[in-house]
Amino acid sequence: MPVGRLTARRAARFLADLSRRHPALVLLLAAGLALRVVMMLAYRPALWFQGDSGAYLRRSQQWPELEPRWPFPWLLKAFEWTGTLASVVAVQHLAGLALGVAAYLLLRRLGVGPWLAALAAAPLLLDATQLTLEHYLLTETLFTVALAGAALLLVRRERPGTLASLGAGLAVALGMATRPTGIVALGALLVFLVLPWRGWRPPVAYLLGIVAFFGAVFVGTGTVRDALGMEGGKFLYGRTAQIADCARLDLRPGLRRLCPTQPLGQRPDRPDWFIWHRDSPIRNAERPEDLDEFAREVIRQQPGDYLAAVASDTARYFWPARLGPTEACLASLWRPRLAPTNWAVDYDCTPRTAGPDYQWQPAPSREVEPNTASRFMQTYGRYGVTPPLVLAAATLIALLGAAWPGRGGLRLRMIALLYAVIGIGIMVFSVATSMFDLRYGLPALAFLPIAAAVGWQRLRSARTDRPPPIDGEPERLTPPTAESNGKHDEGTGDRGHGPAAVPQRG
Repeated sequence: MPVGRLTARRAARFLADLSRRHPALVLLLAAGLALRVVMMLAYRPALWFQGDSGAYLRRSQQWPELEPRWPFPWLLKAFEWTGTLASVVAVQHLAGLALGVAAYLLLRRLGVGPWLAALAAAPLLLDATQLTLEHYLLTETLFTVALAGAALLLVRRERPGTLASLGAGLAVALGMATRPTGIVALGALLVFLVLPWRGWRPPVAYLLGIVAFFGAVFVGTGTVRDALGMEGGKFLYGRTAQIADCARLDLRPGLRRLCPTQPLGQRPDRPDWFIWHRDSPIRNAERPEDLDEFAREVIRQQPGDYLAAVASDTARYFWPARLGPTEACLASLWRPRLAPTNWAVDYDCTPRTAGPDYQWQPAPSREVEPNTASRFMQTYGRYGVTPPLVLAAATLIALLGAAWPGRGGLRLRMIALLYAVIGIGIMVFSVATSMFDLRYGLPALAFLPIAAAVGWQRLRSARTDRPPPIDGEPERLTPPTAESNGKHDEGTGDRGHGPAAVPQRG
C-alpha cells in the first residue's frame, strides 16, 4: 500500500477516534478555526492600533540594538523574514486555539466532564473580542499565553516538578515583562506553590526562573529600573487626575500645576485623556517623578474616592454598563468591524490595517467596498461575545467552590481560587493603575471560566464526599482498602487518600 494512502488512513482513524472521545472539543475547535480563517480573510494582513502597533514595530527594527526588555518586538522580529505581518497574527490565532485546547485538557485531567470542560474553553475559542485582539499587532495574546502557560505548568500535576516550576517562573516573568499586570499572576502562583508546602525545590525553581529572566534583561539594559519596566507614573496619573479634588488637596506648587481644569463631574470619561490629549495638564510636569508624586498624594488624601472609582470600574467587567462617548469609541475597536480601510473619516474610532510589508506605518486610508468576510465578522461580533453576567456567574461559582465546606478536595479548592484570583486580579490591577478597557480585561477569559468549572467540580465532590473521577474515568465501585505508600505514590502516580486511593495519571 502506498505510504501516502496509509498516512491518510491513519489520520482519518485518528480524527474519528478524537471525534468519538471528545466530540464537544472537536466541534468548538472546528468552529474556532473557521472563524479565525474568516478573520484573516476579512482584515488583511493584520489590524493596527494607532500608536502602540507602530511603536512595537519601530522597536523590532532596532536590531541589533533591540532592547531585551520588550518581548513583543522580539516576536515581531522573529517573523520579519516572512515579509508580511499576516504571519504574526496567524501565530497569534494558533496560540488562541492552543489556549482553548489546553484549557479543555486541563479540566478533563481534573475530572471535569467533557461538556462542562468544553463550555469553559468556549470563550477562548469563540469570543469575538478574543478573535479581534488576536488579529491586532498588540501584546494581549502573548501576555495571556505566558500567564496561562505558567499556571498550566504548575497545576497539571499534583506535585509540580523542578523543571515545570522553572518553566513557570520564566513564563510568568515573560508575561510581566509584556504587561505589568502580570505581577498578579507572579504572586498568586508563588502562594500556590508554597501552600500547602510541597518542599523547597518547586518554589526555589520558580523564583529562579523569574530571576533568570529579569537578570538577562538587566544585563541588556544596565539598570534595575529599565529591567523592570518602570516607566514613570503617567498611567496612574491619568487614573487619579480623573478623581482629583484639588480644592481640598494639600499639594506643593509644582504638583498643583498638574490639577485638571475641568470641574469634578465634567471630566472626560476615559482617564487616558489626561495622558495623551494636547490640552491635558500632564504637559505641565517638570519631571516624570512629579506624575508619581501627584498620584500618590491623590490616593493618600482621597483613599475613599480612589477605591470607589476602582471598585466601580472593575464592576463594569461583570455587569453591563453604559459607556461614555469616548469609551464606546475605544470599545468599538475590539470588536470585528467592516473592512477598516477609510479610517480618515473617523480617525479615532476606526481601526487601521497594517501595510503590505513590515513597515511601522499602517496602510493608507482609502475607500474600498467591505468584503464578504468582514460583513460576516461584523455580524458575528454583535452576538458572539461573553456577556459580563456570565463572567460574574463564573466568578461566583469559582469562589463558592473554593469556600464550600466538605471533606477532601483541597487541590480543587486551591486551583479554583488560584484561577479566580488571577482573573479578577488582572481586571482590578488594570483599573487601579490605568482604566477600564475591554482590552485590558480580556485575558481573564483564560482564567475565570476554568475557575468556574473547577469550582463546580469541587461543589459536586463536596456534595458526594467522594473524590472526583480523574481524566474522565468512571468511579470505582469498590475502592481498594490498602493504605497508600509514599514511595508507591511517587513511583506510580497513585495518590493516597486514607483507605481509598484514587488513580491519577501524569
